[in-house]
Amino acid sequence: MSAKVQVDDHLLADALLGERIRLVARRGFVASLSTPVAAALLLYLSHAEHLADLQPLYVWSVLITLIVILNLACCLPQALTEAQPANKQLWVRLQLGAKALLGLGWGASVWFLIPIATPIFGMMLYIILSGICAMVVLVHSMFWTSVVAFLLGIYLPILLYAVFHPQPLDVYVAMAGALYALLLIVYSGVVNRQLVRGVGAALQARLLAEELLDANMRAEQSLAALQEEHCRLQLALGTIRSMAHQDELTQLPNRRAAIAALNDNLAKWESGQVICSLIMLDIDFFKAINDTYGHDIGDDVLVAMARRLDARLRPADLLARFGGEEFIILLPGMRLDDAAQLARRLCEQLAAEPLLQQPVCLPVTASFGITQLRHGDTLHDWLRRADQAMYASKRMGRNQCSALQ
Repeated sequence: MSAKVQVDDHLLADALLGERIRLVARRGFVASLSTPVAAALLLYLSHAEHLADLQPLYVWSVLITLIVILNLACCLPQALTEAQPANKQLWVRLQLGAKALLGLGWGASVWFLIPIATPIFGMMLYIILSGICAMVVLVHSMFWTSVVAFLLGIYLPILLYAVFHPQPLDVYVAMAGALYALLLIVYSGVVNRQLVRGVGAALQARLLAEELLDANMRAEQSLAALQEEHCRLQLALGTIRSMAHQDELTQLPNRRAAIAALNDNLAKWESGQVICSLIMLDIDFFKAINDTYGHDIGDDVLVAMARRLDARLRPADLLARFGGEEFIILLPGMRLDDAAQLARRLCEQLAAEPLLQQPVCLPVTASFGITQLRHGDTLHDWLRRADQAMYASKRMGRNQCSALQ
C-alpha cells in the first residue's frame, strides 16, 4: 500500500504569495531606477528645447522622487534580504496604493510640463510615459491589480487635462492613451495568469519534493526503529532460547538440550549406524555436601564439576547437566571400550585432587555409568541402561565406573 503525498492548499497559497512578493520586490527595486533616468532625460530635453520656465519641471521632479522613495520603502526590505513580510496581505494592499500613487505622479507630469512644453518636448514626454507603462506591466504583472491601479492612475490626469484643455493634440493623446491602457490591462491579465500558474506549478513541485524527502526521512527513521526493535526481539529470542536450552548455574546444556542431542544421535544411528556412547554420572554424597556446607557450596561444586569435566572432553562431545547433581556425557563416534576408559580417567582425576580449594577444601567423587547405543534402542532404553550402570557403581561403593552393553 503506497502513501499519497499531498501539499496543503493553504500552505501552497501562502508560499505562492510569498514568491510573487519576492519576484515583484526584486524587479520593482531595479525598475525604480528608471525614474531618475527619465527625469534626467526630461531635464536634458528642457535645456535642449530652451524651455523658458523650468520651475514646474523641478517641482514635478521632486514630487515624483518622493513617490518613488515611498515605493522603494515598500519593496526594499524584500529586494535586499528576500525576507517575507510579516503580513503578506497588508504588503499587497500597500503595494497597490503605492502603484496607484506612482501612476498619478507620472500622469501629473502632463499638468506640470505640457503648458511649458515645445512640440518635441511634449512628444518625448508621451513616449516616456508609454515606456513607463510598458515597464510597469513587465515588472508588476504578478499582481494584476497593481498594474490596473498604475494605468488608471497615470491615465486619469491625462484624461482630465484633455477635458479641461481640449486642444486637438491632447484629445487625440487621451483617446490613444485610453486604447493603449486598455490593451496593456488585457495583456497584463494574460501575463498574470501565465506567471502565477508557472510559479505555482514550480512551487508545488518543490513543496512536493520537500514532502517526499520528509516522508522518505520519516520512513527511513521508522525502518531504522523497526530494525532496532527487530534486533532487540532477536536478542530477546536468543536469550529465551538460551534459557530454554542452557542450565543457568553451570552454563551447560540442560536436560531439554541433552534430550534433543540424544534424539539426533539416535536418528543418525538408525539412518547410518553411526556409533555413539553415553556416560551418566552422579556426584557422590551431594546431599551431605549441601547439608554440611550449605547450598552455596553445593552450587560451587556443581560449577566446578562442570568446568573440570568439560576441560577433558573433545570439542564434539556434549556435557550436559541432566538434573540435580546428575550429568551426562554424549560421545559421538566412540565405542563402549573407549568410553569406559574415558570414564575411568575422569573418575580418577576427580578423586585425585580436591574439587574446591576455596572457601573450603573439598574433595568430591562421582559414580559413572557407561553404555553404547545398540540396534533397536529407543531413547528410554538408552538412558535406562546408562542409569542402571551408574547405580551399579553406587552399589559398588561409589567413585566407580560400570559399563553395560
